[in-house]
Amino acid sequence: MRDKEHLKKNYKSFAQFLSTVCARELEYFILDSKFTSAFNYRIKKMVDEVKKEGKEDIEFSVLFNTDGEIVLIDAEIIGNFISNNYVVYIQKFYKDAPLNKIIKEVINGSEKGRRDFITVSCSILYKTLEELYKDIKYKKETVVKYGISYGLQTYEGENLSIIVAILLMMEDVCEYLSINKSMLKDSINMIISSKRIR
Repeated sequence: MRDKEHLKKNYKSFAQFLSTVCARELEYFILDSKFTSAFNYRIKKMVDEVKKEGKEDIEFSVLFNTDGEIVLIDAEIIGNFISNNYVVYIQKFYKDAPLNKIIKEVINGSEKGRRDFITVSCSILYKTLEELYKDIKYKKETVVKYGISYGLQTYEGENLSIIVAILLMMEDVCEYLSINKSMLKDSINMIISSKRIR
């Protein structure tokens, strides 16, 4: 059973909320993973920069093997990476509007505005997870459950696990922003049928 206590907390910003959601949901869903060489490189570079500043405790949050690949990483680092990436791309899409303004407009806006927000958010999360993970081992029962719940049983793409990870995160986002779950369901089916996510 997934713990949803994080949805009841108050957050300083939507970015902080998203970071927590991403960390918790991916930690719940992913059993094991391999990261892309680009992500390995970015994290290695970040660790080296932090070490130069004299903060040695970063090594407890990220462990590398002898080939320089991440073998263990704190979920918060992944959550922050996804959230930071999301903020950059969502603000770019909304013509550099501040994130809090975007979120207020989504909450108070039209149904079309909410659907657009869901579509853009799913696309950003998809690209970010593709950039992050080379391979993931995940809870198959969660994929089956979400496949049935969202009508994805006939989906033939090789990335169903990424789509389910996005759904886990977006369910929390929609609940947090008081967006109806049926709107997420309709939007994800439209996104997949229009091949915006492959």
